Amino acid sequence: MNAPSSSQPFFGRHVWALYAFLRPYKKAVMGGLGLNVLARVCDLLPLAVAGRVIDAAAAGTRDPHVYVLYGLGILCSFVFLAIFQSGSDYVLAAMAQKARHDIRLALYGHLQTLDPAFFEDRQTGDIMSVIVGDVDTLESFLTDSSTSIIRVAVTFLGIYGYLFFLEWRLATLLFIPLPIAVLAIRHFVTRVQPRYREARRAVGAIGALLENNISGMGVIQAYTAEDRLYDAVSARSATYRDEAVAAEFERARFLPAMYAVAGLSFGAVFAGGGWLVAAGHGPTVGDYTTFVLFAARLVLPLFVFGMLINQIQRAEAAAARISELFAVRPRVADRPEAVALAGRPMRVDFSDVRFAYPGREPVINGVSFTLGQGNVLGVVGPTGAGKSTLVKLLLRYFEPTGGEITLDGVPLAAYTLRSYRGLLGYVSQEAFLFHGTVAENILLGRPEADREAVRQAATVAGADEFILKLPSGYDTIIGERGMKLSGGERQRVSLARAILRDPAILILDEATSAVDNQTEAVIQQNLHSFRQGRLTLAVAHRLSTVRQCSEILVVVDGYVVERGDHDSLLAAGGVYAGMWAVQSGQDLA
Repeated sequence: MNAPSSSQPFFGRHVWALYAFLRPYKKAVMGGLGLNVLARVCDLLPLAVAGRVIDAAAAGTRDPHVYVLYGLGILCSFVFLAIFQSGSDYVLAAMAQKARHDIRLALYGHLQTLDPAFFEDRQTGDIMSVIVGDVDTLESFLTDSSTSIIRVAVTFLGIYGYLFFLEWRLATLLFIPLPIAVLAIRHFVTRVQPRYREARRAVGAIGALLENNISGMGVIQAYTAEDRLYDAVSARSATYRDEAVAAEFERARFLPAMYAVAGLSFGAVFAGGGWLVAAGHGPTVGDYTTFVLFAARLVLPLFVFGMLINQIQRAEAAAARISELFAVRPRVADRPEAVALAGRPMRVDFSDVRFAYPGREPVINGVSFTLGQGNVLGVVGPTGAGKSTLVKLLLRYFEPTGGEITLDGVPLAAYTLRSYRGLLGYVSQEAFLFHGTVAENILLGRPEADREAVRQAATVAGADEFILKLPSGYDTIIGERGMKLSGGERQRVSLARAILRDPAILILDEATSAVDNQTEAVIQQNLHSFRQGRLTLAVAHRLSTVRQCSEILVVVDGYVVERGDHDSLLAAGGVYAGMWAVQSGQDLA
């Protein structure tokens, strides 16, 4: 077992950073802390009363009223302890729940600002483990551990202050071994914190793998890959197990040191206090009894503190992952001077646009074109030619690394992302539908639309007929990712979603690749009429999809090698004519 580096920070750096989420609830925090302090006073009061009772008994006091008064004092302390402690627990727990809600929403809101590339690089299950698991760990820390830390701190300071007032010599004996505890705590923290951090990462890895495997269970079974994938899950789980066991090993080594410190402190008080009382140079028997009782309560926080250090390290590991997610910044963001886009654009221009993904060769090389309102621009080419990258640039998922994209002559980056994307309608080849009804999916971009508008959009998309045949029509639940529908049905629902939005710019990326030729012909005819008043970009592999386009770009290796309408491109006898011959069967002799 390799020991981790001991150069880690003491503890709590990331946890403290997230305490900013408690600022809206500072009154609740202060109220909870105040109630906790009062609860600790009530908790310790019976111990002080016990010494007074013993001294009264030793002095031969026989007045029953004295003892009744002491008894009532103890009763009242327990009653108010219950009131103050339950009040503190409720206030702090409610605050923690609200903070958890705020952190989770802030995380989700932050995720919505990140580029799609981030989600391509990081698995969904790992992100989910942060938003759910790590945030829950932090809430448990705020609810339980924070209260315990307050309790330990108040108890320790209150008791030690009272004991120093009661008998400073015994209080000094009690304090002498405590620096050893501080050293033990520091050693424990620097060794266990990396263990918990790796354990939290392992939890994310397990979540990502399980989410991936469960989503693809049908494929796993079809390829009889159960054993191999089982072993992969086992290996990920074993990583978590080993790190957790290593953390517990460090904790097991830490506890004896805390017990030794407690034993030294308590032993010194018993021996030194007993000698002082016997020699007549120390406190009364009652005060000595109170001192011993308080010392026992002072030693107890040392044991609790050991447990709290463990919980703090878990919370710190969770907070570190949350902070890492908050630290991710989008590559495409609004510029400070960006303004909202007003009105529907008349044209979009790509001027010598170039683009390369980080660490890769250029995929778009000097592409230029103009798309005017009412026209449909088709983009075709072989797989990997850069067609989908052009779509991503138009969606502003990425910024060009060269050249410029403009709307009516104004750079696209001059407008806010939200106002620009609010004018887009987008249909991808792999149509993504959400769990819910057909109608809810179509209404995604225009939730205020009525059912008649939904049906009209579905009709244009060639979807109304099959939707009405579903068990509950437009109110049919289609399952996660729309898995209850076929690929072609999902594409048509996705197309209806884009049409309902009445977009100024309609982007179709292989939008009808999964439908049959007859259905596609109907959709293309409907879309031909739908082009009026908007700019439409249609990326396709099947050339029949772009046959009616105003202009067609043929893209190969990121270059536009041909452009023109269908007839002129066929007449040119180039790349497009060759692709058409293959797809139409004319090259078969």
